[in-house]
Parts: sequence; C-alpha cells; structure tokens
Amino acid sequence: MTIYDILASLALVGVAIGISLYEKVQLEKDILIGTIRTFVQLIAIGYALEIIFNLNKLYLILLTILVMVIIGGFTATRRSKSFFNGFSLSTFSIGLGTFFTVGLLLILKIITTDPKYMIPLAGMIVGNCMNASALALERIDSEVKSKKAQIEAALALGATSKQATERSFKNTVKAAMIPTLNMMKIVGIVQLPGAMTGMILAGASPISAVTIQIIVMYMLICSVTLTAILTTILASRKYFTLNHQLVEVGI
Repeated sequence: MTIYDILASLALVGVAIGISLYEKVQLEKDILIGTIRTFVQLIAIGYALEIIFNLNKLYLILLTILVMVIIGGFTATRRSKSFFNGFSLSTFSIGLGTFFTVGLLLILKIITTDPKYMIPLAGMIVGNCMNASALALERIDSEVKSKKAQIEAALALGATSKQATERSFKNTVKAAMIPTLNMMKIVGIVQLPGAMTGMILAGASPISAVTIQIIVMYMLICSVTLTAILTTILASRKYFTLNHQLVEVGI
C-alpha cells in the first residue's frame, strides 16, 4: 500500500458524499471531518507506535493503553443523557476490563509484553469495551426513567435498590453486550473481522489468521462482559441514595 492507494481510496469517500448530497441527508460535513480526522489520527498514531515499538519499554506500553482507556471513557460518556457525569465510572469499567483481560493473556502466556502484541490487542479491547459502556449508560438511564413507577412501588414494599432494579440490570447488561454477542454468532460466516483480514492481507495463512481471531473473540467477550456489568452496577447506584430512595434528579 502506498500514498497513491490512500489518495485513490478517497474515491470511496466521494461516493459517500455524493449519496449524501443526492438524498439531502446533510452528512457531507460529518463525512469530510471524519475523513480528515481518520487520516490525521492514524498517521499520528502510526509514528507514535513506531517510536514505542522501537523503544520497547513496558511503562510506555502501559501508558499508551492507559491513554486509550481514558479517551475511551470520555467518548463513552460524551453523548450520555444521564444526570450524572459518568466519565469516572466508565473509565474505571473500561480500564478494569482492559487491564484484566490483557493481564490474563500475559499470565496464560498467550501473548508476551512485546508492544506489537499488547497495544493492538488492547486497542481492540478498549474499543469494544467503550461501546459496551456507552450502551450500558444509555440503557440504564432509559430503564430507570421508564420504570420509575414500578421501581418506587418495589421500594415502598421494602425492596432494596438492587432488588427493585433487577430486571433493568439484566436488560441493560444484555443490551450492552448485543454487538459483541452478535459478532460472535456471525464471525467467519457473514463477517471476516479486522484481525483475521489484516493477517491474510499481510500474507499469513488462513489457518494462522483464524487462530488469532478466535483468541481475539474470546478476549473480547471477557472484557466486554466485565465492562458491561461493572458500568451497569456503578451507574445504577447513582439513581439511589444510601437509604435506597430513588433520586429525582433527571428522572
């Protein structure tokens, strides 16, 4: 792949803009901004990773992953309609899901501390955990608001906040995990995921690519489950006082 290939691929962006103009959906500005940001961000991270890979220092690798987690936490809560600021709980949930999963991969000796393994895999984990956390924040807010009467009735009958929101908790976790679970159901049949496709394009055998992709899918289900559940637990507590009373703010 050369700079010419990148420039040539702008034709694909042109198609998207053309469709937007024709259908008058007014997405041209967003598409252009996204195109420019994609180029700038990927080129910048490419040079940054080149330096980190060459230095091969564990503290730099962990710092890079931490920055990814913080950005993921910010992005997950940027469009949240919750009355509270979910940045800290989202960042914590994403961070736990990411570092626990990466740590487990290291303990099981599936990967080494080589940055060419740790950083790309951590990036995949953070991206999926970010989506799970964002969905969890949105769904729990919707659940509590729409089921306010049922929750208050349960509390009045002596239920704890956890008991009163048990169904909402389950619905939220399930909703947050739908993208990952759906991907696991169709992987290899409808969709050839990024890791597998990248390896095949790089010249690896399909079997080797499949082996890596299986590991990737298993690590994602671990990290996303942790993040979805933890985000839901921490977020649901924000809607209640210590005395298990429903907070009226934002309801």
